[in-house]
Amino acid sequence: MELTRRQLGTLVGAALLTPYLPARPASAATAWQLMWAPEASSVGLGAFETIEDDRADSHPAGQPHIFAEGNNFRFNMHTVDRDSMTDRQRQEVTGTRNPSGYLQWLKGETWRVTYSMFIPSSLKATTTFTHISQTKMPGTGTNPITVTSLRRVDGVQTIEHKIFQSDILVGRTNLEPLQDKWIDAEYEIKIGDGSAGSVRWVLRDGATTLVDATKTGDTFLGDRVRPKWGIYRSLGDTSGSLQNCYMLLTNMRAYKQVAAVATRLEAENATISQGVVESNHAGFSGTGFVNTDNAAGCYVQWTHTASAAGPATLTIRYANGTTVDRPMDVTVNGVVVASGLSFGGTGAWTTWASKSVNATLVAGANTVRVTGATANGCPNLDYLEVLV
Repeated sequence: MELTRRQLGTLVGAALLTPYLPARPASAATAWQLMWAPEASSVGLGAFETIEDDRADSHPAGQPHIFAEGNNFRFNMHTVDRDSMTDRQRQEVTGTRNPSGYLQWLKGETWRVTYSMFIPSSLKATTTFTHISQTKMPGTGTNPITVTSLRRVDGVQTIEHKIFQSDILVGRTNLEPLQDKWIDAEYEIKIGDGSAGSVRWVLRDGATTLVDATKTGDTFLGDRVRPKWGIYRSLGDTSGSLQNCYMLLTNMRAYKQVAAVATRLEAENATISQGVVESNHAGFSGTGFVNTDNAAGCYVQWTHTASAAGPATLTIRYANGTTVDRPMDVTVNGVVVASGLSFGGTGAWTTWASKSVNATLVAGANTVRVTGATANGCPNLDYLEVLV
């Protein structure tokens, strides 16, 4: 608080002092929109576009080979299983389906998929091909676009990701340390011809990132791109690695890159504790800004309604005409996302700056509060922007 202003105590609902101004959207950058989040325990195999479970009917006694097991998707493979092409085996699912229909991944779009997978020691890398995920163009006989494979390299079991057509290796790491445990995969594809396409592949073992690599390459054949998961392997392996095995997948999510929208929430329309709305320093947005008391615990709180749960970037515009830092605690829905976040001097009360933090929002109403952490109170607060 500036020393010249009068003390007004606690104001709840500063809209009593100024007319209500609705939040206004503004275009900004890009964001990931959650498009697909199936729970195996509830939707089962309805999460996928098609199911390729022993499509040659080679092993009826082993059916179903693909099913929901608790909240995991399970893929069983037996050495006697055969695909319609009898030199290989296939138990796979394709596509990403919601209740309204399957999602179409189209040229010019960028998609990200994340999931956790459990690869037992019985599912081994081979000398030919063992694919555990692919992207393809729908249709019979089309080649893969990208593949995640279990491959023996100089006798060593590895897990790798490639852009298939041009044989571009995106990343590779040893498989054996990752077996018999849950690991996390992230796959991002920019769909385009030639150098307009690219792939990012990330593999994590707990908090350790083993691979985080991006390569440019052709990621479009025609029509659309469709993901696949499961076990698809050649019988031509010469290492003796083919055994009865399985694989588990869970926490599957698909995100589409979209134009991000920042929703601006003016501080003068927020809930204010120990502060007042003023307009005596130029450069603010809306009809004014909030000047809090010089007191720890003063706060400004906004409510933002999110259309879906997910990550967001919170940007706070402020001015601090002193040379003393005025740190604030930032909470979302009562949970601290930034403690004692610094808001240093901006040079003048008419010089405005911004600071951003990341947070996770719930679907529906979210409360975002900034609280003065010291006896100096908060800096002058102009607005909060929520970028999703």
